[in-house]
Amino acid sequence: MEIQQKLTKYISEALSLELPKQTQINTRYHLLDTLIAILTGRLLPPGQKGFEFSRNQGGPKEATLIGNDIKVSAINAGFGNGMAAHANETDDSHTVGRFHPGCAIIPGALSIAEKENLDCDKILKAIALGYDVGVRITTSLGYKTPQTTVFATHSLGTIFGCTATVGALLKLSHQQCNYLLSYTIQQASGLACWNRDSDHIEKAFVFSGMTTRNAIYSGLLAKANFTSVIDPLLGERGFHEGFAHNPKPELIVSELGKRFEIDYSSLKKWSVGSPIQSMMDAIEYLLKNNEFNHKEIRELILEIPSDRFHIVNDREIPSISAQHLIAVHLIKKTMGYEEAHDETLVNDPNVVSLRKKIKSISSDMLAAAKPERQSKITIILNNGKKLFYHASSVRGTPDNPMSMGDITSKAKRLFSVFKNSKTDDLIDCVLNKNFTIKELIHLCNLDIK
Repeated sequence: MEIQQKLTKYISEALSLELPKQTQINTRYHLLDTLIAILTGRLLPPGQKGFEFSRNQGGPKEATLIGNDIKVSAINAGFGNGMAAHANETDDSHTVGRFHPGCAIIPGALSIAEKENLDCDKILKAIALGYDVGVRITTSLGYKTPQTTVFATHSLGTIFGCTATVGALLKLSHQQCNYLLSYTIQQASGLACWNRDSDHIEKAFVFSGMTTRNAIYSGLLAKANFTSVIDPLLGERGFHEGFAHNPKPELIVSELGKRFEIDYSSLKKWSVGSPIQSMMDAIEYLLKNNEFNHKEIRELILEIPSDRFHIVNDREIPSISAQHLIAVHLIKKTMGYEEAHDETLVNDPNVVSLRKKIKSISSDMLAAAKPERQSKITIILNNGKKLFYHASSVRGTPDNPMSMGDITSKAKRLFSVFKNSKTDDLIDCVLNKNFTIKELIHLCNLDIK
């Protein structure tokens, strides 16, 4: 009971606490990054499906389907924006927490902030809180690797993180935060079979659409004083008993208010799956430091961490297929939104030919290496020359963070698909202004149909 009460009390008081200056800056980075993900994800099937479904559900006009001026209920806005946020594979991640925080936490924050007409300060504090709670919940379960459980940490981390964000923004009392936690636990779900989703739609549902929707629902139930049991987290037949492998409940509140997990989250330089980030870094390095043409390649040997091999090895979805993206990057000599998501490239003769030359190896050594998500690429040219790069520190991770300039460059690169100068104002607003939620939503209206 003591751990749960400490957690729920912290959630209820989070908006009255101050964030360190660097944490505020990092939170702005992640907010902008997720807005990029939502706006570009709207153009892809998961975002299109989520948007259309949410629009048809309607409800009270509480929150906006971002990128348009269409308002629906906060629950439906959270669902639609959440589906879009993971569609483009450009959303952030937390390696230790083993989930993608921003794609659920930030759509939830925006929906409730708009419903309640809240300002920048509260939004940033609530977002940072969500990262703190989501990471602590997943790490407390004691899963050794992503392959040691049938449950999806990608849904568990996001629902608890988004729930904390929503609860804070709804200004729930300490007692109501206990209700909030209980109804969230009852709705916690998600199985790792998302790995077999070939269309990316169920994957977006598990990572963010479902979890954002459920978190907002829990928050509104708690606000309406739906009562609950008093010890759902660690009590008999509670969350830990049902989900944990090697329970570490003390981690739920460890350094809460002192260590801010958004500071240890990763931003993606490339709009591709997380395990492929290092591979794109490697190809970029090899192209910049060597003179060669893709037609000169005789063989390419790709070493992938064994615990992530199944996620990215020769997948049907272009944006999470290591071989496809490596081939496209080598041929196009760049990797932007269009290169990552142009499905016509899947059958391009040059891409197909180069993919056939790529040999992938599942590496236990790389799986054990720190920091995580490393990769090695060896290219053998027709003349026998070997090119090699070991991507050991992925750009955008806490070990190799992106600067404000990097974040801005990424935003401009992905926003270029809209050919709309308003995106420059949006970037400036998120990074530098004390915005209101109305100002932010207005700048996001790029008239996407």
